[in-house]
Amino acid sequence: MADLEADWSADSSEAVNISLVVPGKPLATFHPKFTYSIFGEEERIFGYQGLKINLKYHASDMRPVLQITYNKKFKAIGETEPTDLKPILEDFLPKTAFDKTAVFDAAIADASYAEWKPPGELWKTIQSGSQTFEVWRGSLSDLAVQQMVKRIQVLVPFFIEGGTLLDLDEPEWGLDRWTVFFLYQKKTENLEPSQSPYTFMGYSTIYRYFLYQPIASRGAPKGKRQRISHDANLDFKFPLPKITFPNLPCRSRISQFIILPPFQAGGHGSRFYNAIFDYYLADPKTIEITVEDPNEAFDDLRDLNDLVRLRTLAEFATLRINTTFQPRPKGPVPKNILDGDLLEKIRLKLKIAPRQFARVTEMQLLSLLPLGVRQSLMIEKKDAIQDLKARQHEYHLWQLWVKKRLYKHNRDMLMQLDRSERITKLEEALGSVEADYARLLRALDRRVTGPKGTNGKRTSPDEGDTGEPSAKKVKIAA
Repeated sequence: MADLEADWSADSSEAVNISLVVPGKPLATFHPKFTYSIFGEEERIFGYQGLKINLKYHASDMRPVLQITYNKKFKAIGETEPTDLKPILEDFLPKTAFDKTAVFDAAIADASYAEWKPPGELWKTIQSGSQTFEVWRGSLSDLAVQQMVKRIQVLVPFFIEGGTLLDLDEPEWGLDRWTVFFLYQKKTENLEPSQSPYTFMGYSTIYRYFLYQPIASRGAPKGKRQRISHDANLDFKFPLPKITFPNLPCRSRISQFIILPPFQAGGHGSRFYNAIFDYYLADPKTIEITVEDPNEAFDDLRDLNDLVRLRTLAEFATLRINTTFQPRPKGPVPKNILDGDLLEKIRLKLKIAPRQFARVTEMQLLSLLPLGVRQSLMIEKKDAIQDLKARQHEYHLWQLWVKKRLYKHNRDMLMQLDRSERITKLEEALGSVEADYARLLRALDRRVTGPKGTNGKRTSPDEGDTGEPSAKKVKIAA
């Protein structure tokens, strides 16, 4: 009876401890953010008191070892029995994780680690002050890359909400569509004789989709759809030349992106994202770079780094709203508020997806408007603004441009509402979008100038907000 009254339920997120270790000492220990996909929606483990699930990783090659300890285990009563942890974790960890700790300790102390290098090939070396970071990349069809992914992909459900493991049993042609990037810090000082200079910081997986590109019909008026007709060409011989997927135009999609907690809020996410973006920007077969279902934190990182990248282009930095246009009280928003051809040229040059490019462009144009004209938490006297009426007109055109995109993106939902409700919803969405843009622009300003009290030290776009009121979530998709 005493056993039944005792507390035998443990918080699974608190019970799991993840550590990065080198021979003889730990470098960092942290808890997972999510455990529901492994231990159930309630994130509870029944049947133990003082439960500790210690998952240790060798900091370089991420070889894991699992240790499960507890003070007391529940004795089964009928069908009520403690959770059997090993079969659950076997679905997420390689077999070597269940070796004895002595085997793990002996393995990571091997002198060969002094010469160890990450799997794949070195893509980029990043120097930041006295610190050196390296980005390595490889195909998932590479056995060494596969081994690394098997070891670390339990981190996906631990740190990505709704994240799932990759299917490593696909045929080779399927695995070859996946590219894996690894972020490492490389140290050359204060190392033990058998210690690797590399410390694992995070990784990302990218999947290549075939991107169909229709051939424009010759002589067709611009923007007008016509049936494409071409003369048949029968000048070919069998067998046809072999066409491999890497030689086809594609959309490269960032699927998973993880920076381990000990390395977050230090600008490493931005460095890693930009290194990946640089690779696909230089890849002639990648036509567009996209992201799969990003969370809010990654959205912020992506928005700020895309904006910084775009601002390096003179044609984007000098982009302005056409203020000669006078909107009509009724009717569609005209296309000439901005130069659509120029926008598309810039977008294709930097391979940014249409919706993402539209959002970053809106943010850039908003940044050019005085705070006293647009919505802002900052107070600025309107009488200090030169050409106030002209800037208010520019702001009104900016609002129309954003509303046009919001309406197009949410048309099916909005058409179910009557006219007055549609107007109200669009106004609410516009206000939320503008507030969110203002929050991001303040974060970018702090990144460039440094917040007060930091002696001008640069912050990073993945450091989060500073406690200011955050924008309300847009109820219609932005």
